[in-house]
Amino acid sequence: MAGASRRGFVAGAVGMLAGVSGARADGFPTQPVHVVVPFPPGGGTDSLARAIQEPLQKVLGQTVIIDNRGGGGGNIGHEIVSKAAPDGHTVLISSNNQMLFPYLVAHLGFDPAAFVSVGFIAKQESVFVGSADAPWKDLAEITEAARKAPGDVQYGTAGVSTPMHLSTERYAILNNIKLTHVPFRGTGPLVTDLLGGHVKLGMSSLTSVLQYLVNGRLKAYGMAAPERASSAPDIKTFKEQGFGDVDGTIVYTLIAPPRTPAAVVAKLNEALNASVATPQMREDLRQRGFVAMGGTPDELAKWTAEQAPIWGPVLQAAGIKPE
Repeated sequence: MAGASRRGFVAGAVGMLAGVSGARADGFPTQPVHVVVPFPPGGGTDSLARAIQEPLQKVLGQTVIIDNRGGGGGNIGHEIVSKAAPDGHTVLISSNNQMLFPYLVAHLGFDPAAFVSVGFIAKQESVFVGSADAPWKDLAEITEAARKAPGDVQYGTAGVSTPMHLSTERYAILNNIKLTHVPFRGTGPLVTDLLGGHVKLGMSSLTSVLQYLVNGRLKAYGMAAPERASSAPDIKTFKEQGFGDVDGTIVYTLIAPPRTPAAVVAKLNEALNASVATPQMREDLRQRGFVAMGGTPDELAKWTAEQAPIWGPVLQAAGIKPE
């Protein structure tokens, strides 16, 4: 009888906790929702966050605040959100590199696998670009220059382990050349230095440089994607030019702090999918260089777990070790 009483008590307690969790979800959100962008203003992640800000506000019925926390190739922003209250009022825009931080940081202040998946937001291509005064005519000349003088050709990206970095290293591996990586604190600062001619090459999100490719202030060498971008159809892919299957597609995701209740995650996922599903929003994102996505938390969790086995070997082949 005593055992039955204890089981009844435990079952009742679990039921009460579920009820509390459900009540929290029913009232969510009760305050402004902070969307942390782990890069400075001006890059692709920031542009995407501001594109979905107003639609999310309408669906959630609360103010959505964009909070830029750049640095460490996204590491700093991830750590901040990992320690935030797990109530859904602080979330993070992440990407392909979420699971790669252990390859880069020796004493990581968070567990990348502990984040709670909310859903896919959008994706976009990466493009290899040069400053207006870059000395190379095309990708063939860049490859030849790097082959003749290993390490002399430098390129910038938004940071170590970003899809832009990984895809450029894959290009180097496939073509048996050595390039020198110059990591920036985000795509915004990289583009500023490209425009100023302080760095001659960079792998960037397409959104961040499209206007400068159109007006001639930057030049394109190759699209790091399986096929050409609809918003820049004249830029050939690396593969089309004979330099291998180089894919730097950036997949943007929404994640929440560890232990965020499933009911709250469900509400966030519903709001996210509703925000990117309308024809108007899909067209707005397309014009910005993105392809709207959406999906379930489970789909995102599965995809996220697949990234380290794919890209970890690329980091290791590039000689990158945790520091």
